[in-house]
Amino acid sequence: MDGVAFTEQALTATAPASHALAPGSDAAKKAVEQFKTFNSDFSAQNITNRTREVYAADVYFRDPFKEIHGEPEFEAYLLRGSTSVTEFSMGWKDVSESDGNYYFRWIMSVKLKRDSAKDPPTRVTGISHVRFGPDGRVIFHQDYFDGAALIYEKVPVMGWAIRAIKRHI
Repeated sequence: MDGVAFTEQALTATAPASHALAPGSDAAKKAVEQFKTFNSDFSAQNITNRTREVYAADVYFRDPFKEIHGEPEFEAYLLRGSTSVTEFSMGWKDVSESDGNYYFRWIMSVKLKRDSAKDPPTRVTGISHVRFGPDGRVIFHQDYFDGAALIYEKVPVMGWAIRAIKRHI
């Protein structure tokens, strides 16, 4: 399934209903803070201990690298990713809500094990589109960010080519 079809299927399956969290309610505020807290800590311990608390069993997730339906696969994906990270932080800028959809704007700073000790962390801006279920757990999560800046631009030959193309566009 292509990415657009995956997203459309996920949005249809998780369409906000009358039983969704009321915007501005204590439950919605708690869900927003729980999402931000969880996604600020990319440690294996946090992922193992809290994923099921924050994400629903049938969560839909998509980022520039992967499309996932289901919490077990999502948790495994996060755990695999955490093994390659030596430094991680999220700077949360703002959150907006519209018709049961939450949009989190952020700056992620990450340093991978393959990076040189002298390399600064890579900084990437992004937005997370999130929907919460009636229990406050995430049922839909799609991240929008430049995956090439995070991964591919640091690969020696490929990185040079991507940076050159970006300069000329």
